Amino acid sequence: MASLFGAEEEENVLDAVAQEVDDATPAAPVEVTPRSNPDFSGHEDVEKSLLQDYLSGRLPHALVLTGPPGIGKATLAFRLARFLLSQAEGQSSGLFGDVAPDASRPEFESGAFAPPTSLYLTPEHPVFRRVASAGHMDFITVEREIDEKKGRLKTEISVEAVRRIHPFLRMTAAEGGWRVVIVDSAEYLSTSSQNALLKILEEPPKKTVLILTTSQPGSFLPTIRSRCRMIHMEPLSEKTIGSLLDKMAPGLAMDEKTILCRLAQGSIGKALQFYQDDGVKLYRELLGVVSTMPDLDMVKVHELAEKLGKYGAEQSFSTAAEIMTGWCERQARAVVRGQRLLDVLPGDAEVFQKIDSAYPHGHFFRAWEKISQLVLQTEIYNLDKKQAIIGAFLALQRPDYQGLNV
Repeated sequence: MASLFGAEEEENVLDAVAQEVDDATPAAPVEVTPRSNPDFSGHEDVEKSLLQDYLSGRLPHALVLTGPPGIGKATLAFRLARFLLSQAEGQSSGLFGDVAPDASRPEFESGAFAPPTSLYLTPEHPVFRRVASAGHMDFITVEREIDEKKGRLKTEISVEAVRRIHPFLRMTAAEGGWRVVIVDSAEYLSTSSQNALLKILEEPPKKTVLILTTSQPGSFLPTIRSRCRMIHMEPLSEKTIGSLLDKMAPGLAMDEKTILCRLAQGSIGKALQFYQDDGVKLYRELLGVVSTMPDLDMVKVHELAEKLGKYGAEQSFSTAAEIMTGWCERQARAVVRGQRLLDVLPGDAEVFQKIDSAYPHGHFFRAWEKISQLVLQTEIYNLDKKQAIIGAFLALQRPDYQGLNV
Protein backbone atom coordinates (compact mmCIF):
# COMPACT_ATOMS: atom_id res chain seq x y z
CA MET A 1 0.00 0.00 0.00
CA ALA A 2 1.41 3.40 -0.96
CA SER A 3 2.11 5.94 1.75
CA LEU A 4 -0.21 8.95 2.11
CA PHE A 5 2.86 11.13 2.70
CA GLY A 6 5.95 11.98 0.73
CA ALA A 7 9.23 10.39 1.87
CA GLU A 8 10.45 13.49 3.73
CA GLU A 9 7.04 14.22 5.28
CA GLU A 10 6.66 10.57 6.35
CA GLU A 11 10.06 10.69 8.06
CA ASN A 12 9.05 13.84 9.95
CA VAL A 13 5.80 12.21 11.12
CA LEU A 14 7.67 9.12 12.34
CA ASP A 15 10.18 11.30 14.21
CA ALA A 16 7.34 13.15 15.92
CA VAL A 17 5.66 9.90 16.96
CA ALA A 18 8.96 8.54 18.27
CA GLN A 19 9.49 11.72 20.29
CA GLU A 20 6.00 11.42 21.81
CA VAL A 21 6.74 7.82 22.80
CA ASP A 22 10.05 8.87 24.37
CA ASP A 23 8.36 11.67 26.31
CA ALA A 24 5.67 9.31 27.62
CA THR A 25 8.15 6.62 28.68
CA PRO A 26 9.37 6.88 32.29
CA ALA A 27 13.08 7.09 32.86
CA ALA A 28 14.67 3.64 33.05
CA PRO A 29 17.05 2.78 35.86
CA VAL A 30 20.67 3.48 35.01
CA GLU A 31 22.55 0.23 34.50
CA VAL A 32 25.76 0.51 36.49
CA THR A 33 28.20 -2.11 37.66
CA PRO A 34 31.13 -1.75 40.07
CA ARG A 35 33.45 -2.01 37.08
CA SER A 36 31.90 1.02 35.35
CA ASN A 37 30.62 3.07 38.29
CA PRO A 38 32.55 6.32 38.90
CA ASP A 39 30.47 7.29 41.96
CA PHE A 40 31.06 6.18 45.52
CA SER A 41 29.10 7.20 48.61
CA GLY A 42 28.79 6.34 52.26
CA HIS A 43 32.31 5.06 52.95
CA GLU A 44 34.40 8.19 52.60
CA ASP A 45 36.35 7.39 55.78
CA VAL A 46 37.49 4.05 54.34
CA GLU A 47 38.49 5.71 51.06
CA LYS A 48 40.44 8.41 52.89
CA SER A 49 42.31 5.82 54.94
CA LEU A 50 43.32 3.85 51.84
CA LEU A 51 44.47 7.01 50.09
CA GLN A 52 46.62 8.02 53.07
CA ASP A 53 48.17 4.56 53.13
CA TYR A 54 49.05 4.93 49.47
CA LEU A 55 50.53 8.41 49.82
CA SER A 56 52.63 7.34 52.80
CA GLY A 57 53.85 4.15 51.08
CA ARG A 58 52.04 1.88 53.54
CA LEU A 59 49.42 0.34 51.25
CA PRO A 60 49.27 -3.41 52.07
CA HIS A 61 49.73 -5.98 49.34
CA ALA A 62 46.44 -7.70 50.21
CA LEU A 63 43.12 -6.22 51.35
CA VAL A 64 39.83 -7.83 52.31
CA LEU A 65 36.80 -5.54 52.04
CA THR A 66 34.05 -7.01 54.22
CA GLY A 67 30.46 -6.09 54.99
CA PRO A 68 26.89 -6.97 54.02
CA PRO A 69 26.09 -7.60 50.33
CA GLY A 70 25.34 -4.64 48.10
CA ILE A 71 26.90 -1.84 50.17
CA GLY A 72 29.71 -0.88 47.77
CA LYS A 73 32.59 -3.27 48.48
CA ALA A 74 33.17 -4.13 44.82
CA THR A 75 32.66 -0.49 43.82
CA LEU A 76 35.47 0.53 46.18
CA ALA A 77 37.66 -2.33 44.95
CA PHE A 78 37.39 -1.14 41.33
CA ARG A 79 37.79 2.49 42.42
CA LEU A 80 41.08 1.69 44.17
CA ALA A 81 42.22 -0.46 41.25
CA ARG A 82 41.62 2.33 38.72
CA PHE A 83 43.44 4.84 40.92
CA LEU A 84 46.52 2.63 41.31
CA LEU A 85 46.63 1.72 37.62
CA SER A 86 46.58 5.43 36.71
CA GLN A 87 49.82 5.94 38.68
CA ALA A 88 52.15 4.57 36.01
CA GLU A 89 55.90 5.19 36.16
CA GLY A 90 55.92 6.27 32.55
CA GLN A 91 54.02 9.43 33.43
CA SER A 92 55.68 12.50 34.86
CA SER A 93 55.91 12.52 38.63
CA GLY A 94 55.50 15.25 41.15
CA LEU A 95 56.10 15.65 44.84
CA PHE A 96 54.44 12.31 45.61
CA GLY A 97 56.52 10.13 43.31
CA ASP A 98 54.25 7.80 41.35
CA VAL A 99 51.26 10.15 41.61
CA ALA A 100 50.91 11.52 38.10
CA PRO A 101 49.68 14.97 37.11
CA ASP A 102 46.57 14.34 35.09
CA ALA A 103 44.56 17.34 33.88
CA SER A 104 41.32 15.35 34.18
CA ARG A 105 41.77 15.09 37.97
CA PRO A 106 40.35 17.83 40.20
CA GLU A 107 43.70 18.11 42.00
CA PHE A 108 45.45 19.46 38.90
CA GLU A 109 45.64 23.19 39.52
CA SER A 110 47.34 25.74 37.26
CA GLY A 111 50.21 23.43 36.36
CA ALA A 112 51.10 22.68 39.99
CA PHE A 113 50.09 19.15 40.99
CA ALA A 114 48.65 18.72 44.47
CA PRO A 115 48.20 15.40 46.30
CA PRO A 116 44.89 13.69 45.46
CA THR A 117 42.02 14.04 47.91
CA SER A 118 40.13 10.92 46.76
CA LEU A 119 40.53 7.81 44.65
CA TYR A 120 38.22 9.27 42.00
CA LEU A 121 39.06 8.86 38.33
CA THR A 122 36.89 10.50 35.70
CA PRO A 123 35.06 8.12 33.29
CA GLU A 124 36.85 9.86 30.40
CA HIS A 125 40.26 8.77 31.71
CA PRO A 126 41.89 6.06 29.51
CA VAL A 127 42.50 3.82 32.51
CA PHE A 128 38.83 4.05 33.54
CA ARG A 129 37.72 3.07 30.04
CA ARG A 130 40.11 0.13 29.82
CA VAL A 131 39.14 -1.24 33.22
CA ALA A 132 35.45 -0.87 32.35
CA SER A 133 35.96 -2.85 29.14
CA ALA A 134 38.22 -5.46 30.83
CA GLY A 135 41.03 -4.37 28.56
CA HIS A 136 43.77 -3.26 30.96
CA MET A 137 46.91 -5.41 30.71
CA ASP A 138 47.86 -4.95 34.39
CA PHE A 139 44.48 -5.83 35.87
CA ILE A 140 42.44 -9.01 36.20
CA THR A 141 39.34 -10.05 38.12
CA VAL A 142 38.50 -13.47 39.53
CA GLU A 143 34.86 -14.25 40.22
CA ARG A 144 32.23 -16.91 39.86
CA GLU A 145 31.71 -17.98 36.28
CA ILE A 146 28.52 -18.90 34.45
CA ASP A 147 27.60 -22.58 34.34
CA GLU A 148 26.61 -22.82 30.68
CA LYS A 149 24.64 -26.04 31.16
CA LYS A 150 22.51 -24.64 33.98
CA GLY A 151 22.50 -21.01 32.81
CA ARG A 152 23.43 -19.58 36.21
CA LEU A 153 26.47 -18.71 38.29
CA LYS A 154 28.53 -21.61 39.57
CA THR A 155 28.40 -22.33 43.28
CA GLU A 156 32.18 -21.89 43.70
CA ILE A 157 35.11 -19.90 42.37
CA SER A 158 37.16 -22.66 40.81
CA VAL A 159 40.82 -23.35 41.54
CA GLU A 160 41.48 -22.96 37.80
CA ALA A 161 40.22 -19.36 37.97
CA VAL A 162 42.55 -18.58 40.88
CA ARG A 163 45.51 -20.18 39.11
CA ARG A 164 45.19 -17.55 36.38
CA ILE A 165 46.71 -15.11 38.87
CA HIS A 166 50.13 -16.83 39.02
CA PRO A 167 51.25 -16.30 35.38
CA PHE A 168 49.73 -12.80 35.42
CA LEU A 169 51.90 -11.75 38.37
CA ARG A 170 55.04 -13.34 36.93
CA MET A 171 54.91 -10.95 33.99
CA THR A 172 56.43 -7.48 34.11
CA ALA A 173 53.81 -4.74 34.45
CA ALA A 174 52.84 -3.80 30.89
CA GLU A 175 52.61 -0.09 31.76
CA GLY A 176 55.44 0.07 34.26
CA GLY A 177 53.22 0.69 37.26
CA TRP A 178 50.96 -1.30 39.56
CA ARG A 179 49.32 -4.64 38.96
CA VAL A 180 45.95 -5.25 40.59
CA VAL A 181 43.88 -8.39 41.13
CA ILE A 182 40.28 -8.30 42.40
CA VAL A 183 38.70 -11.47 43.76
CA ASP A 184 35.02 -10.57 43.97
CA SER A 185 32.60 -12.41 46.30
CA ALA A 186 35.55 -14.33 47.71
CA GLU A 187 33.30 -16.27 50.12
CA TYR A 188 32.71 -18.57 47.14
CA LEU A 189 36.36 -19.66 47.02
CA SER A 190 36.60 -23.42 47.51
CA THR A 191 39.18 -24.82 49.93
CA SER A 192 41.43 -25.71 46.99
CA SER A 193 41.00 -22.20 45.59
CA GLN A 194 41.93 -20.66 48.93
CA ASN A 195 45.08 -22.79 49.12
CA ALA A 196 46.05 -21.67 45.62
CA LEU A 197 45.50 -18.06 46.65
CA LEU A 198 47.55 -18.55 49.80
CA LYS A 199 50.64 -19.35 47.74
CA ILE A 200 50.30 -15.94 46.06
CA LEU A 201 49.84 -14.13 49.37
CA GLU A 202 52.98 -15.72 50.85
CA GLU A 203 55.33 -14.08 48.32
CA PRO A 204 53.57 -11.15 46.61
CA PRO A 205 55.53 -9.28 43.92
CA LYS A 206 56.32 -5.61 44.42
CA LYS A 207 53.75 -2.99 43.41
CA THR A 208 51.00 -5.60 43.42
CA VAL A 209 47.71 -5.37 45.29
CA LEU A 210 45.18 -8.18 45.73
CA ILE A 211 41.72 -6.97 46.75
CA LEU A 212 39.18 -9.49 48.02
CA THR A 213 35.54 -8.61 48.65
CA THR A 214 33.34 -10.76 50.84
CA SER A 215 30.25 -10.72 53.03
CA GLN A 216 31.50 -13.78 54.95
CA PRO A 217 35.12 -13.29 56.09
CA GLY A 218 34.71 -16.18 58.51
CA SER A 219 34.74 -18.57 55.55
CA PHE A 220 38.43 -17.84 54.88
CA LEU A 221 41.29 -20.00 56.08
CA PRO A 222 42.99 -18.42 59.13
CA THR A 223 46.24 -18.25 57.16
CA ILE A 224 44.56 -16.08 54.53
CA ARG A 225 43.05 -13.74 57.10
CA SER A 226 46.44 -13.34 58.80
CA ARG A 227 48.08 -12.23 55.54
CA CYS A 228 45.48 -9.63 54.60
CA ARG A 229 44.33 -6.36 56.08
CA MET A 230 40.66 -6.70 56.95
CA ILE A 231 38.59 -3.56 56.28
CA HIS A 232 34.99 -3.66 57.51
CA MET A 233 32.43 -1.52 55.69
CA GLU A 234 29.17 -0.60 57.43
CA PRO A 235 25.66 -0.65 55.88
CA LEU A 236 24.69 2.56 54.11
CA SER A 237 22.37 5.12 55.68
CA GLU A 238 18.85 5.54 54.30
CA LYS A 239 19.83 9.06 53.21
CA THR A 240 22.74 7.71 51.15
CA ILE A 241 20.58 5.00 49.59
CA GLY A 242 17.96 7.62 48.71
CA SER A 243 20.60 9.76 46.96
CA LEU A 244 21.91 6.75 45.04
CA LEU A 245 18.39 5.77 43.96
CA ASP A 246 17.89 9.30 42.60
CA LYS A 247 20.84 8.64 40.26
CA MET A 248 20.26 5.00 39.42
CA ALA A 249 16.44 4.89 39.31
CA PRO A 250 15.34 8.45 38.50
CA GLY A 251 11.66 9.34 38.66
CA LEU A 252 10.75 7.23 41.69
CA ALA A 253 7.76 8.46 43.67
CA MET A 254 8.76 9.65 47.13
CA ASP A 255 6.68 7.04 49.00
CA GLU A 256 8.11 4.18 46.92
CA LYS A 257 11.64 5.47 47.42
CA THR A 258 11.08 5.64 51.18
CA ILE A 259 9.86 2.04 51.24
CA LEU A 260 12.80 0.87 49.13
CA CYS A 261 15.26 2.63 51.45
CA ARG A 262 13.79 0.81 54.44
CA LEU A 263 13.59 -2.53 52.68
CA ALA A 264 17.23 -2.24 51.64
CA GLN A 265 18.60 -2.50 55.20
CA GLY A 266 21.65 -0.47 54.29
CA SER A 267 22.28 -2.11 50.88
CA ILE A 268 21.90 -0.16 47.63
CA GLY A 269 22.18 -3.51 45.85
CA LYS A 270 19.06 -4.75 47.63
CA ALA A 271 17.23 -1.48 46.96
CA LEU A 272 17.87 -1.78 43.21
CA GLN A 273 16.94 -5.47 43.23
CA PHE A 274 13.62 -4.71 44.94
CA TYR A 275 12.97 -1.88 42.49
CA GLN A 276 13.68 -3.97 39.39
CA ASP A 277 11.66 -6.94 40.66
CA ASP A 278 8.64 -4.89 41.80
CA GLY A 279 9.66 -5.82 45.32
CA VAL A 280 7.25 -3.42 47.02
CA LYS A 281 4.29 -5.26 45.49
CA LEU A 282 5.83 -8.62 46.44
CA TYR A 283 6.43 -7.38 49.99
CA ARG A 284 2.71 -6.56 50.29
CA GLU A 285 1.75 -10.04 49.05
CA LEU A 286 4.09 -11.77 51.49
CA LEU A 287 2.92 -9.54 54.32
CA GLY A 288 -0.68 -10.46 53.55
CA VAL A 289 0.20 -14.11 54.13
CA VAL A 290 2.42 -13.73 57.20
CA SER A 291 -0.14 -11.47 58.88
CA THR A 292 -2.34 -14.56 59.37
CA MET A 293 0.23 -16.03 61.81
CA PRO A 294 0.34 -17.79 64.13
CA ASP A 295 -2.66 -19.48 62.42
CA LEU A 296 -1.00 -19.50 59.00
CA ASP A 297 -3.42 -19.51 56.05
CA MET A 298 -2.03 -22.46 54.07
CA VAL A 299 -4.30 -21.77 51.08
CA LYS A 300 -2.62 -18.39 50.64
CA VAL A 301 0.79 -19.97 51.27
CA HIS A 302 0.29 -22.50 48.46
CA GLU A 303 -1.06 -19.88 46.06
CA LEU A 304 1.94 -17.63 46.57
CA ALA A 305 4.38 -20.57 46.52
CA GLU A 306 2.91 -21.68 43.19
CA LYS A 307 3.50 -18.22 41.75
CA LEU A 308 7.07 -17.88 43.04
CA GLY A 309 8.09 -21.44 42.27
CA LYS A 310 7.14 -21.57 38.60
CA TYR A 311 9.65 -21.51 35.75
CA GLY A 312 10.77 -17.98 34.90
CA ALA A 313 10.14 -16.61 38.40
CA GLU A 314 13.66 -17.28 39.69
CA GLN A 315 14.40 -13.63 40.44
CA SER A 316 11.09 -13.16 42.24
CA PHE A 317 11.91 -16.23 44.32
CA SER A 318 15.27 -14.69 45.31
CA THR A 319 13.61 -11.38 46.18
CA ALA A 320 10.98 -13.16 48.29
CA ALA A 321 13.74 -15.00 50.14
CA GLU A 322 15.52 -11.68 50.78
CA ILE A 323 12.31 -10.20 52.19
CA MET A 324 11.59 -13.16 54.48
CA THR A 325 15.13 -13.40 55.87
CA GLY A 326 15.04 -9.61 56.23
CA TRP A 327 11.94 -9.92 58.42
CA CYS A 328 13.76 -12.35 60.69
CA GLU A 329 16.87 -10.16 60.94
CA ARG A 330 14.73 -7.13 61.69
CA GLN A 331 12.78 -8.93 64.43
CA ALA A 332 15.87 -10.49 66.02
CA ARG A 333 17.79 -7.19 65.99
CA ALA A 334 14.91 -5.31 67.59
CA VAL A 335 14.63 -7.89 70.39
CA VAL A 336 18.38 -7.88 71.12
CA ARG A 337 18.56 -4.08 71.18
CA GLY A 338 15.29 -3.63 73.04
CA GLN A 339 13.96 -1.38 70.29
CA ARG A 340 10.52 -1.03 68.76
CA LEU A 341 10.15 -1.91 65.10
CA LEU A 342 9.65 0.88 62.58
CA ASP A 343 7.23 0.60 59.68
CA VAL A 344 8.49 -0.39 56.25
CA LEU A 345 4.96 -0.30 54.88
CA PRO A 346 2.42 1.63 56.94
CA GLY A 347 1.23 -0.60 59.79
CA ASP A 348 3.53 -3.56 59.21
CA ALA A 349 5.50 -2.99 62.44
CA GLU A 350 2.30 -3.56 64.40
CA VAL A 351 1.77 -6.84 62.52
CA PHE A 352 5.22 -8.12 63.46
CA GLN A 353 4.93 -6.98 67.07
CA LYS A 354 1.72 -8.98 67.38
CA ILE A 355 3.38 -12.02 65.81
CA ASP A 356 6.48 -11.71 68.02
CA SER A 357 4.38 -11.79 71.20
CA ALA A 358 3.10 -15.25 70.23
CA TYR A 359 6.54 -16.86 70.00
CA PRO A 360 9.37 -17.78 72.39
CA HIS A 361 12.49 -15.64 72.71
CA GLY A 362 14.95 -16.25 69.87
CA HIS A 363 12.39 -17.79 67.52
CA PHE A 364 13.04 -15.40 64.63
CA PHE A 365 16.81 -15.78 64.83
CA ARG A 366 16.41 -19.55 64.52
CA ALA A 367 13.88 -19.05 61.71
CA TRP A 368 16.47 -16.90 59.89
CA GLU A 369 19.00 -19.73 60.11
CA LYS A 370 16.49 -22.29 58.81
CA ILE A 371 15.24 -20.15 55.91
CA SER A 372 18.78 -19.13 54.88
CA GLN A 373 19.87 -22.77 54.85
CA LEU A 374 16.78 -23.83 52.92
CA VAL A 375 17.29 -21.15 50.25
CA LEU A 376 20.99 -22.03 49.92
CA GLN A 377 20.21 -25.74 49.50
CA THR A 378 17.50 -24.92 46.96
CA GLU A 379 19.95 -22.95 44.83
CA ILE A 380 22.83 -25.41 45.12
CA TYR A 381 20.83 -28.59 44.47
CA ASN A 382 18.17 -27.04 42.21
CA LEU A 383 15.35 -28.10 44.54
CA ASP A 384 11.64 -27.35 44.09
CA LYS A 385 11.24 -23.62 44.72
CA LYS A 386 7.53 -23.94 45.47
CA GLN A 387 8.32 -26.34 48.32
CA ALA A 388 11.09 -24.03 49.48
CA ILE A 389 8.64 -21.11 49.86
CA ILE A 390 6.22 -23.34 51.77
CA GLY A 391 9.10 -24.44 53.99
CA ALA A 392 10.13 -20.83 54.62
CA PHE A 393 6.63 -19.93 55.83
CA LEU A 394 6.53 -23.02 58.06
CA ALA A 395 9.91 -22.03 59.53
CA LEU A 396 8.38 -18.66 60.41
CA GLN A 397 5.30 -20.29 61.92
CA ARG A 398 6.63 -23.33 63.79
CA PRO A 399 9.48 -23.19 66.35
CA ASP A 400 9.84 -26.98 66.00
CA TYR A 401 10.07 -26.93 62.19
CA GLN A 402 12.81 -29.30 60.98
CA GLY A 403 12.47 -29.03 57.23
CA LEU A 404 10.56 -30.42 54.26
CA ASN A 405 11.41 -33.39 52.10
CA VAL A 406 12.05 -31.25 49.05
